[in-house]
Amino acid sequence: MSTIANLPFAGNDLLPLLKRHLPAWVLGSESVTHQKGMLQGLGILGAEHPQCIAAGQALAHWAWSSAPLDTDLLERQLAWQGNHPYLTPECFRLALSLAKRLAPLNGEDTELELTWQALMEEGDAKLVRRFLLIKLRDPAVCMSWLARVWRELLLFGTPDLPMAALEAVPWPDDLLPLRARLEAEWAVHYHDPKEALLKVLRLDAALWGAWKLYFSGELLLRAGQTSEGIESLGMIWRAMPWHANLTLKLHDLIHPLDMGSEADSARVAVLAYSWNKGDLLAQTLESLEQSDIGQAGIFALDNGSTDNTPEVLKRFEERFGPNRFQAVTLPINIGAPPARNWLLSLPEVQACDWAAFLDDDIILPRDWLLRLLGGAKAMPSAGAVGCRITAATPPYGLQSGDYNVFPQMPRPAAEGELPNRVLAFDNCSGGLDTGMFTYSRPCLSVSGCCHMVSLESIRKTGPFDVRFNPSQFDDIDRDLRSCLEGMPAFYCGELSIRHVQHSSLAKAQTVRQIGQVMGNKLKLDTKYSDEELQRIIDWNKQHLWADFEHRRRVILNKFPFNF
Repeated sequence: MSTIANLPFAGNDLLPLLKRHLPAWVLGSESVTHQKGMLQGLGILGAEHPQCIAAGQALAHWAWSSAPLDTDLLERQLAWQGNHPYLTPECFRLALSLAKRLAPLNGEDTELELTWQALMEEGDAKLVRRFLLIKLRDPAVCMSWLARVWRELLLFGTPDLPMAALEAVPWPDDLLPLRARLEAEWAVHYHDPKEALLKVLRLDAALWGAWKLYFSGELLLRAGQTSEGIESLGMIWRAMPWHANLTLKLHDLIHPLDMGSEADSARVAVLAYSWNKGDLLAQTLESLEQSDIGQAGIFALDNGSTDNTPEVLKRFEERFGPNRFQAVTLPINIGAPPARNWLLSLPEVQACDWAAFLDDDIILPRDWLLRLLGGAKAMPSAGAVGCRITAATPPYGLQSGDYNVFPQMPRPAAEGELPNRVLAFDNCSGGLDTGMFTYSRPCLSVSGCCHMVSLESIRKTGPFDVRFNPSQFDDIDRDLRSCLEGMPAFYCGELSIRHVQHSSLAKAQTVRQIGQVMGNKLKLDTKYSDEELQRIIDWNKQHLWADFEHRRRVILNKFPFNF
């Protein structure tokens, strides 16, 4: 049993406190930034409510074991230790040893940081390795640099690069448990689940108890040992019943969503649009052909391409058959929102109940449509049903999950400051796919990379707003309007879609591109009245908490507390 499972935790009286004083808690428990804020809030509440200190101890242990190289979190935890001894003595000693070896940055390091960023953008693993080995072999700065680059090395996609970094560091004896923890993390994302499990099980539970117990369960699930995995996750949940992601995930493992049927697929139109991505589009359509789409029709729009897109569409029209596949060719690129609206206006699409939009650079699993239709069954009033979006190659970095908003009205913009009124909480973008987002729940918005839109909600709210041309924020805007009409979104996180390229939002680099993003964000922030924003916020807070509390009660029937 992990150390964390032996800590004193509050019972049912904790949730009302969190709901009243820290309503953003329910948004998610996996963002390090969010964890810092919640720990600070628990510390304040702990003066009057001791159970909040107990919850803070659990959250601190989870945050520490999940991100031991996050230097800002480390500094905060050490600073809080005097008033609120969140970290166990074993964790505190290791954290203090690490903190003493983190050298502050100087001018030379700033130049090296720019060099590092350039190397990462170039993507040459050999150059990255050569640069890193110089810094990681230096005892004076090795831990600082390892803390800086570890996450990026894991996401880089070259399996031997993180291990080369660990081997280059001259590890002192008192930090060897940290090396073991990092090596286990590397194995989780790059090894076979059974091999990775062996490394995880060797970890010291007094230091890494929460992380060890969670990933023991997750790796068992990945290895196909579902009942054993659920039991392991149930053990960690008893220690962390406040953890939003874990609660949602465990509920869906106990009561998985139903799948849709082939008969349901007849009500769906599959829609794709593309501009000058012929080869990527071919890859997407290849995976579409191999998936179980039943009787769904396919409609693809060539948005003024000048590459081989016309040939690709012609080839797949022959493969699917003209009665199944219809191509639309436009002479110019009209942008994303108008392209979507053009497809939605087709009579054959109008006759359907659902329009499943696909980006032109994704890889679809066989059951993608049946899972989305299962989400529609779980929430018949949904205006859109979406899923988890990851990178296309290991270690499958997370790009998006469910989108919600913070549970308070935004502050008015200061003079000369742009308004920031739609305060979306994205709790997974840029992270690693740890399995903590394989849940389902109602939400405000889902990624437009692969989502299924209700035609009824389109008729209620109108089409995608062309003012967000050429792209960015048109999806969330449509989903917000749909929520205001009583048709919010639903997230099916068990379904993951592999996305070959990053979103256009993430790729914005030039002044023009950044200006376009900022301009569309300004349009979104000024589109909704205070009354509409308050309605959106109230709906989001009410339904997320109701869903969380319901799922927690269901789990308690299987995993009752032992205190």
